[in-house]
Amino acid sequence: MNNPTLNREIKMAELERIKLETEKMRVEAEKLRAETYKIQKETRYYPAIGIVIAVIALIAAIASPIITYLLTK
Repeated sequence: MNNPTLNREIKMAELERIKLETEKMRVEAEKLRAETYKIQKETRYYPAIGIVIAVIALIAAIASPIITYLLTK
């Protein structure tokens, strides 16, 4: 093989390697986007759940003495 042909093949192999790495990075980025969307979807209702639990605890704290009074009357 002569030198220009060898250089061309080396450059083509390097270009192919770069293309493969680029595709791998694109796939990884898409995977991260999908995981981010999934986490955002799963955590959307967490604040509302916390508020509901706090309201239930408040109602229980208020109702407990009333129920105790009514049962011991």
